[in-house]
Amino acid sequence: MSLMLQSLVALTLLTCGAVAAVPVVVDRPEPVAADADAPLAVAGESLRVVEAPGGRWFLNGDPIGRGALADLLRQQGATQPVRYLPSAALGVGQVARSLAWLRRSGAAAAVLAIPEREP
Repeated sequence: MSLMLQSLVALTLLTCGAVAAVPVVVDRPEPVAADADAPLAVAGESLRVVEAPGGRWFLNGDPIGRGALADLLRQQGATQPVRYLPSAALGVGQVARSLAWLRRSGAAAAVLAIPEREP
């Protein structure tokens, strides 16, 4: 293969990849601002804590830092059940450590909530 042909193939693949990525970039939903005055959960409703790769945490769908989550669990964790939903990209060891950390942080009733797969 000549250098010109290799360059042409590389340019074609790059162009096709860029065109294929356009719908993904354009169709991203706008982030919704969280209402700071809104209650985190209704009385009796469980707190949903999601852990994503890279140490990212979400509480009821809103991003939250690990320290802020620990503070919140100390305040509310004992009064409300906590459902921990780990990302499928996390290893079993990381999930076990995170669940233990949640329980130590005040959410003694934290349970692992893994959604069932649809057939």
